[in-house]
Formats: sequence, structure tokens, C-alpha cells
Amino acid sequence: MPNGKEIVDVVVGEAGTTADIKIWRSRRKEWNPEQKFHGDKAYVGELLIDTPDKKSRSKDITDAQKKANKQKARKRIIVEHMIRLVKI
Repeated sequence: MPNGKEIVDVVVGEAGTTADIKIWRSRRKEWNPEQKFHGDKAYVGELLIDTPDKKSRSKDITDAQKKANKQKARKRIIVEHMIRLVKI
């Protein structure tokens, strides 16, 4: 991976459709609490995962939050491409 980043975990063989957040919550105790992760909006609220800001029904996100979200997306695109390759 670029910049020395590595894929740290892959789950194979979960039966049926299982949400990513459900798998994370069942396995997060396996990780060091100091370890931080990058995730998409599915993981909002998880303390160990840095997620993009979401707008609420009544309030849009600021330009600074949009810029930060773009930076986070740039870090995650490599992972998203790998997921795509696995799925196809």
C-alpha cells in the first residue's frame, strides 16, 4: 500500500448478508484501543474509526467539514478500489 499503509484485517466467509458495522462491533475487542482506523459513514459514532462528517436533516456541513471529508475520501479510495476488485 502507498505510504507504508497495510490492510490489517479481512473477514471471509460471513454467512448471508451482514452489515460491516455489525462485523466491526463483534470483532473490535481484538484490536488495540490505541489503533485508529478510517471508515465510511457506516461507522459514524465508533470512537476508533475516523469517519466523514454527515449533514443532519436541519443543518448542512460547513466548507471546512467538506474539505476534511474530501481528504478522508482520498485516504479511503485505495481501500474502496481493493474492495471492488475482491467483489468482481
